[in-house]
Amino acid sequence: MITIEKVDYVMNVTGAEYQVVKNALLDSDGDVEKAVEIIRASVSNYKYNEKEKDEFFKFEDIKFEDIKRAIKDIWNTTNATKILVEKDGETVINISLTAASLGAILAPIATFIGMGSGLIADYDFKIVTADKEEINIKEYILNMKNK
Repeated sequence: MITIEKVDYVMNVTGAEYQVVKNALLDSDGDVEKAVEIIRASVSNYKYNEKEKDEFFKFEDIKFEDIKRAIKDIWNTTNATKILVEKDGETVINISLTAASLGAILAPIATFIGMGSGLIADYDFKIVTADKEEINIKEYILNMKNK
């Protein structure tokens, strides 16, 4: 059973938004410690600016424009063959880049972005290259922001 006290506790411990906490508590059947572990495992903090050591850039800060720019950059610099959207290791969306236009690629991803940043943290966005290398788009964006 999920109570407001459990939600408040997990929000205070993790600093995550309500929707992220709610999803984690649902996934953990109301176990607050498991929910904290789920959130910490799915949302990594990265330094946003080396000059300001206390400021962090999180997955929740990623915007649609960031994902769109990252997909274009990766598409232009690698031999990308497909985009995968995964949740808990299972593929939710698999889009071939060889036959798709950029608009067709971005439409389903925009749908995920529109669902809110809390749900973005639950999903992994990856580009697969011709040599089977998987590039995690969120990690790519965080590395770009960290420069």
